[in-house]
Amino acid sequence: MQNGVSVYNGVTIEDDVFVGPHVCFTNDLIPRAFNDNWSVTATIVRRGASLGANSTIVCGITIGEYAMVAAGAVVTKDVPAYALVKGNPARVAGFVDRMGNRTDNG
Repeated sequence: MQNGVSVYNGVTIEDDVFVGPHVCFTNDLIPRAFNDNWSVTATIVRRGASLGANSTIVCGITIGEYAMVAAGAVVTKDVPAYALVKGNPARVAGFVDRMGNRTDNG
């Protein structure tokens, strides 16, 4: 867990996860300042995943085991295990092994 990260209620981070500087988690799918009836939307980051600096993780998704999120990515959908995602919105750009090495020659 690097500096500048806030982990809100509803976010589950499993063991051996790297959370880079200033990763942004959310926990409200439909934010409104005047909504007294809102509820937390859960997010799960599975074992061994890596979240790059300044990535944004929108609530309600699961990031799979050993997945890698590139710096600055905006993750709006589930990330498969061992996938490398990047961009806004984040899309699968390839796959990595347990150590983070590309396995798809991409």
